[in-house]
Amino acid sequence: MDKKIKVLAIPPDFTGVGYFRCIAPHKRLHKLFGDELDITIKHDIDFGDIEYLKDYDIVFFNRPLVPNMEHFFSCIKTLQKEYNVKFVYDIDDYWDLGQGHPGYGAQKRLGHDTMIKKSLEIMDVVTTTTDIFAEKIRKYNKNVIVLPNAIDPEEEQFKPIDKPYDKIRFGFVMGAQHIRDMELLVGMTNRLPKDILDKIEIVLCGFDLRGTMEYYDIDGKIKTRPILPHETPWYAYEAILTDGYKIVSEPYAKWLMTNVPDGEYPNREMECYRRQWTKPVNEYATHYNEIDVLLAPLCECDFNECKSQLKVIEAGFFNKGIIASNYGPYTIDLENVIEKGGAINPNGNAILIDTSKNHKGWAKAIEKIVKNPEILETMRNNLNKTVVEKYHIDNVTKQRYELYKKLMTE
Repeated sequence: MDKKIKVLAIPPDFTGVGYFRCIAPHKRLHKLFGDELDITIKHDIDFGDIEYLKDYDIVFFNRPLVPNMEHFFSCIKTLQKEYNVKFVYDIDDYWDLGQGHPGYGAQKRLGHDTMIKKSLEIMDVVTTTTDIFAEKIRKYNKNVIVLPNAIDPEEEQFKPIDKPYDKIRFGFVMGAQHIRDMELLVGMTNRLPKDILDKIEIVLCGFDLRGTMEYYDIDGKIKTRPILPHETPWYAYEAILTDGYKIVSEPYAKWLMTNVPDGEYPNREMECYRRQWTKPVNEYATHYNEIDVLLAPLCECDFNECKSQLKVIEAGFFNKGIIASNYGPYTIDLENVIEKGGAINPNGNAILIDTSKNHKGWAKAIEKIVKNPEILETMRNNLNKTVVEKYHIDNVTKQRYELYKKLMTE
């Protein structure tokens, strides 16, 4: 290639979405195809600066929402028409959060969902995480390419550390927006017999008491204050998983309420619940070293149906088992290890819980694994084989490279 393709990648942030969907993929592009692509990663770009942007061949960004969206649309159209700049719009979450989501009111008030749909319509190409989501996007833009989330196993946080433990650890690695998903598990630990609880540990990873809450002052003005511990979703998660702290000892319950980050309770191994405090984004994935089986509940709604299967991918790279809702992104790569009638499927890589069985299916799945540990070995090995090549960052980066090359020949 005579001239390098100049690519500008604009991350929305440096954590979470910004890292997985923008920074890591484009760093890998530079590493693998730096002789053909000139990659710039830059945050806080002024989309009105046409003189700066016109020097790039491709501009990539993940769902920008700027103060003046109409000006944003106008600038993009100018750059496309007059300078032949190609715009790649990446979207990983459905634009309608749904009424059960904490951010739904703000989204509707600010009109973000409408702005996202208008953005989709004018882009040269849209990238997303799954075929399920791609089908919904095609209503607004036919040129949709699936580039799934991927893992770089060379990154320190994704290197598994074997931590032998006497109990089987069933854990949650999730954010603070999953209260409706967690509510699917109300009563789960209450249904587990004592002999099963004695052999397991329920681990809640990511526990975090930081944050603020909006409130109205006496004059009716919206203000913010630090959130109180009992107001956080993490306390609600913990109450569900411990059956209102009934499955732990009274002294341990009182100790948990002291909220000592990373404190060590004496004789904790005698308890069947553990709280793992949040970690920095570059250590987030190390939570998987603290569990043996990931629990991934997902309530049925449009927003959840369009989510990525990142949890499946992460669990597979860490050689963990997974029990997941038989819905949306978890139907893409997962195959039930337990067949109808109870027979073991040697090709199964998960236990999938149908919506109609939410009230008892999760407890039954945990009990099945405890009584038949060979099932865990089968599912974790099969899941690792399912994801380790398919979602390796190098393989997904090659797909992105082909997309960028194709864009420049059209």
